[in-house]
Amino acid sequence: MPGGSFGGGMPGGSFGGGMPRQQPKRYDSIPPDTIVSLKGLVSAAHLNGDRGTVRQYVPSSGRYVVELEDSDETMSVKPSNILQHVHMKVQGIASKPALNGQTGTVIAWNPSSERYSIYVMALKKVVSMKPINVVLENGTVGQVAGLASKPELNGKWGTVKNWIPETNKYDLQLSADKIIRIRVENVRV
Repeated sequence: MPGGSFGGGMPGGSFGGGMPRQQPKRYDSIPPDTIVSLKGLVSAAHLNGDRGTVRQYVPSSGRYVVELEDSDETMSVKPSNILQHVHMKVQGIASKPALNGQTGTVIAWNPSSERYSIYVMALKKVVSMKPINVVLENGTVGQVAGLASKPELNGKWGTVKNWIPETNKYDLQLSADKIIRIRVENVRV
């Protein structure tokens, strides 16, 4: 979808002259303005690794409209082809305790080693970390993965509401009326 435009109609307008219809809050989609990079694209493989910004989620297609960095070009992208660059905190690293409590940004995911590449601000360098050592900020949208006890939840998306340090679990909100408690290593961005 080149050209940088999407949506339609008059800004802020609605049919019938009444109040604009409020869309129900979604807990299962990445919010607009989230910085992402593209991955796993086949037909546009040359764009893998490029950065962009989520502009909107289109429920009817299950895709995101992503505006590519340094251009006005937008693309319709499947969730599996997006990596969010979200903030996190390091925890539970016994071999390098000085890292614990440091903050960073997720910049990549390595599926073969199942580790994130994290830019740790205080160190000014990238380190490789297991998901069990990554605490996502409240409000981050993540995907359930590797859940053996309830495999039907794998692949579902939800919003991190809270991290419980004593158990190293999140309260993950899947919908307006469903919150699950899940280990941090079972949530991916």
